[in-house]
Amino acid sequence: MLNSIIHGHLNSQPILQAMKHGYIGTLSLALVASGSLFAASSACGRTPPEYGFQWSTIGDVGNAPYLGPDMSGVVRGRGQVNYSYRISTLEISTAQWMEFVNTYSTQSNDLTFFAEPSNWGATPDPTYFGPGRRWILDERPSDSHLPVGGISWRDAAKYCNWLTNGKGSSLSAIQKGAYDTSTFITNPDTNVCQNQDTHSPGAKYWIPTLDEWIKAVHYDPNHEGPGKGGWWKEPNGSDVAPIPGLPGVGETSAGYKGFGPFEEWAVPLGAYPNTKTPWGLLDATGGASEWMEDWSAPINSRQERYLDGACTGKFGSKFHDQIDGIRSLPPWAPSSVVGLRIASSVPAPGTTAILATASALGLSRRRFRSCK
Repeated sequence: MLNSIIHGHLNSQPILQAMKHGYIGTLSLALVASGSLFAASSACGRTPPEYGFQWSTIGDVGNAPYLGPDMSGVVRGRGQVNYSYRISTLEISTAQWMEFVNTYSTQSNDLTFFAEPSNWGATPDPTYFGPGRRWILDERPSDSHLPVGGISWRDAAKYCNWLTNGKGSSLSAIQKGAYDTSTFITNPDTNVCQNQDTHSPGAKYWIPTLDEWIKAVHYDPNHEGPGKGGWWKEPNGSDVAPIPGLPGVGETSAGYKGFGPFEEWAVPLGAYPNTKTPWGLLDATGGASEWMEDWSAPINSRQERYLDGACTGKFGSKFHDQIDGIRSLPPWAPSSVVGLRIASSVPAPGTTAILATASALGLSRRRFRSCK
């Protein structure tokens, strides 16, 4: 009986008879309602690992696109996303990027400078003598949580490949998965790139698209009241720009002019917990500016990819915090102020949720053990 249920040969009368005589318990009924044990285990297999990330789930599927003012000529009509997705609540931190870099920078001298950022909280390990180079956290207590600035779009794509491939240590783990690095070719005469346009269908993690990014940062599903969505100009659920200043005084590190050289990068991620997007993202203002997946216009030129968000420090233009403050750079260019926030699929309901449902329905262990 249980075997026929698992394989989808369902007949309501036999199921009821089996329940009556105790051959299957509430657990089996819950599994039938959720699509069988097979479907549940398959869903679990597709669930992307958490890897310690904090996630914000972006819903309101099929939201209205942004139709407001647009000095950039890019975002008007964009921002509609017809599926649910996740996006990391915080940008990639120094500790997360250092794990990635050390996986490869220690393999050979040829990889010594692999994906090395310009601004982060790591320093070369003075006790390591090769091959290549190993990084350790600097001396400040918050170094593991500092933002990462100075990575190229191609480095960001390799990071997504690495996560998608289970953080493997072979070079193949960064070559395919979300993006095919064999396409990372630039014509030196025209600067036209042959990079893969969008992430692969099977990717578990990817660089957020323009639509995904601006929706996660500027769209509010309750903008005009419960269930009445709309768009905010700024990344803090407001049309008024956040106030620059130190944590506890200001609302963002972007545009703050009180820091000395490079000291603005000493503000850890999540230091402004009250400055967040309607979906709960932190550091959409301040921290690093963030890469997006899309080519800049004209798209067929394939010379630059979009990025958005004002970076930390006095050079963090507040215009870049506005919804139309988008800009772009070549994918091979590791700008010192650009970092990454990753996107991922929403996990399918797995066996854990099903077991919880069964428990709530009052699973009888005695009757379950009576199965023969």
